[in-house]
Amino acid sequence: MRHFHQNDGTIAPLVAAYLALLVSVTLLSSNVVAAMAFAHRVQGVADAAAVYGHDRALTAGIPSQAPLRSAVEVFLQSAPSAKRLDIVALNVDANGPKSVVELCAQLQYPLTLGAGVVCKQASAQSFLLN
Repeated sequence: MRHFHQNDGTIAPLVAAYLALLVSVTLLSSNVVAAMAFAHRVQGVADAAAVYGHDRALTAGIPSQAPLRSAVEVFLQSAPSAKRLDIVALNVDANGPKSVVELCAQLQYPLTLGAGVVCKQASAQSFLLN
């Protein structure tokens, strides 16, 4: 029968590993929550820009490309929610009675040095009631 020798070691490496795991999980979860909240904010701005631009670009129920783009740009420059975004790309399209706005904004993660880009698309459409 073998006897186990008493080990007078320390648990410091185990505690350090658990603390490192706790810190990394905290950073990861805060980044995920920040990215989700930011994506919803970008979607809200894109929705509002699409409706604003579509409403101001209509001629006989059909939006025109140039006025649509101009109205969306005015909205993005004047709306407080849009001013707080670092917009890196904007695509505006008028196709028949439908206006489409695609907006990309840069996200800076709150607790880490990383950054990302979130892109969202919104549309507005006209229809006539008879």
